[in-house]
Amino acid sequence: MTIESLSPATDLELLRTDIDRQADLLADNIPTLRADARRATTAIGSAFPRIYLVGCGDSLNAGMATQLLWERLTGVPVEAIAAMTFSRYAVETAPPGSLVVTLSQSGTVQRVVEAVRVARQRGLTTLVLTGKPGSPLGQEPADVTMPFAFPKLGFVPGTTSYAVALAANLELAAAFSRDEHAADAVRDEVDGLPDLIAASRSVVWPIAERHVAAFEKSSSVLVLGSGPNLATACFTARKFFEVPQLLTIAQETEEYAHDEFSIVDEAFRVLLYAPADRGLGRSIEIANRLRQLGTHLAVITDVSVQDAFSASADVVYPMPSVCADLAPITYALPSQVLAYLLGKHLGGSYYHISEPMHALIGDDQIYESAISIE
Repeated sequence: MTIESLSPATDLELLRTDIDRQADLLADNIPTLRADARRATTAIGSAFPRIYLVGCGDSLNAGMATQLLWERLTGVPVEAIAAMTFSRYAVETAPPGSLVVTLSQSGTVQRVVEAVRVARQRGLTTLVLTGKPGSPLGQEPADVTMPFAFPKLGFVPGTTSYAVALAANLELAAAFSRDEHAADAVRDEVDGLPDLIAASRSVVWPIAERHVAAFEKSSSVLVLGSGPNLATACFTARKFFEVPQLLTIAQETEEYAHDEFSIVDEAFRVLLYAPADRGLGRSIEIANRLRQLGTHLAVITDVSVQDAFSASADVVYPMPSVCADLAPITYALPSQVLAYLLGKHLGGSYYHISEPMHALIGDDQIYESAISIE
C-alpha cells in the first residue's frame, strides 16, 4: 500500500460545509434523540449509584461539557472519563450497578469498544451512543444501543458531530432526570438550539475572518475555559491540532495562573471562554493580567457582558445569550470557524496527513489497536 493511498486530500470546503449544516442537522436529530433517550430509560431504568460518560477525543469532551448537568438532573455522582482510563483502571472500583454511557460517532474507536466489553464483564449497565449502528461499537453487545443519524460528509475533522453528541448527552441527562420539571426546562432549551446556532454563526464568521490575521504558523496558542467550557477549550486545541497543526495548550482558567503563566508572553495568542456564569469575575481578572503580559487576547463571552473585556481583549466574540447548559455547543463555533480559516491562512492538512509518517500511522493507532481484556 502506498503512502498516497493512505492520505486523502484535505478539502477545507468540506469542513466549511460541515460547520454550515449544524443548525439544520440538529433540528433534524433532536426529536429522534429525545424519543430514543426516553426509550433507553424505559429499557434500563434510571436509578444508578454512579454514571460514567466514556469516550475519546471529541466524545470525551462532550461528556466533560455535560457532566455537571447530568449530576444536577440525576442527583448521583457522574464522571466524564477517557475510555482507556475507565477500561484499564477505573472499572475496578466502579460501584456495582453503575451506568456506563459510551460514545463514538464513528463506532470504530477500539478503546471505546473495549470500555463497553469490560463494563459488561464487570456486570455494569451499558448504554452505547454511535452515529454508525453497523460499526464495531454499534454491534458490540450492550444493554441499550442508541444510534443517531449522522451522515458524515467524508474525510473531515469533527465539528457538527460534536454538536450532535452534546445534544444527545443533554437529552439523555433529561431522560434520566429525577426532576421532570427540570428535565422539561432542559428540553425547552434544546428545542431552541437550531435558531441559537444560526444566530451564533452570524456573529462568529465576520469576527473570525479578522481574528485569523493575528496567527502565524509559529504562534503558540493558549486556550482557557472553566466549568463546562473547559471541554470547549480542549475541543478548540484539538481542532487547532487537526487542521493547521498549531502548537496549542488547553487549560482550566484558574489553573493557568498556577501553570502556563510562567511561560506566557507577548508571543502567545490566547482564547478565553468567558460566559456570563459564576466564573465570569475570575475570567475578567485573568483577562486583565493577560493584557499586562502583552498577549494577543480573544474573549468569547456573552453579548450582555462584552464591555467587561473592552480594555483587555484584542478581539471579542459577543455571543448570543445562552444558558450554561447550552454554552458549550454555541461557544464551540469560534474554534470550528477559526480552524477552517487558519487552514486557509496558514496551510496544514487534516491530522497532518501531508507528512508521510503521520499518514502511515494515523488510523492504525486508533482503529486497529488491540483490545485488552483481563
